[in-house]
This record gives sequence, C-alpha cells and structure tokens, in this order.
Amino acid sequence: MDLQHANGADVKNAATKENNNVSQNATAKATANAKPEVAKPQPAKPQEPAKDEPKAAQEPPVVTTEISKPVLTLETKLRKVDELHRKSVQRLNLISRIKQLEAFEVNLAQENDELEDNPYQGCRLIIEDDKKRQFITTTPGLIRLVSQFIYGSCNEKLVEIEDSINFPNA
Repeated sequence: MDLQHANGADVKNAATKENNNVSQNATAKATANAKPEVAKPQPAKPQEPAKDEPKAAQEPPVVTTEISKPVLTLETKLRKVDELHRKSVQRLNLISRIKQLEAFEVNLAQENDELEDNPYQGCRLIIEDDKKRQFITTTPGLIRLVSQFIYGSCNEKLVEIEDSINFPNA
C-alpha cells in the first residue's frame, strides 16, 4: 500500500502539476489575448486624416482682395481740414498754457526764500465771472493744488487732442 500511496501521491502531485500548468496556460493565453488588443491600432484614427486631406484639396484657395477706400468728396475733405485746423489751434493753445505755467513756477522757485516750503507763499488766486464777482484766496496750499490740477488737466487734454489728429485715407 505504501507503493500505491506513494504512486497515488505521485499521481496526485502530477495532477496538481497539470492543474497548475493548465491554470498558468490559461492565464498566459488570457494575457496573450489581452496584449494584442491593447497593442492593436484603431483603424478609425488613420482614416480621419485621410478624410481631411481630400477636404483640404477640395477647398478653393483664399484670394486676398484689397478693400477700396471710400472716395471723399471735396466738401468732406474741406470739413476734415477745418476740423484738423481747429484741433491744431487747440493743441497750440494748450502747449502755450503749459509753458506759461511752467515758467511761472520756475520763477517762483528762483525768487522764493529757501526757508519756505511752499513757493506759492505770497501768491493770490483770483477767479472772476462775467458779472465781475470774484473769489480771492491767498492760501498757498490751495493755490498749489489748483496749479497742479491745471497742469495735469492741460497735459491730459493735449494727449487726447494729439491722439485724435489723424489723416483720412492715410
């Protein structure tokens, strides 16, 4: 019985080995079957560029045409010249005011006592309307603020006017 048991054990071991081999073979086959599916390229993607190529060949070439500019009449040209002249005069007036204010401040700074912080000390600001009503102040801080505001406003307006000056059809 020992032989049989030994042979039986051998048979059992052989059966177990066969079962292990079968399960390993099944796993290997499943793995082998799974790999080609992942590695296979999908046929739909290569076909899409092929479809795009004929579309590109079918599209007509883009033709660039220059858009003609509208022709201005003599009246329109003269109005534009008048408008440009008016803006040019405004520009020159603003430049004149800015230079006048700068010269005034330079003179104040040169004549001012070095001990004083505000060069507008001793200045007077007068605002007068058409009915001769007046607002007068001698406050140096207020006069400085008004002067700085006028200078900044003139520079902003100058930039705005210079940006708006342009030639038609140019």
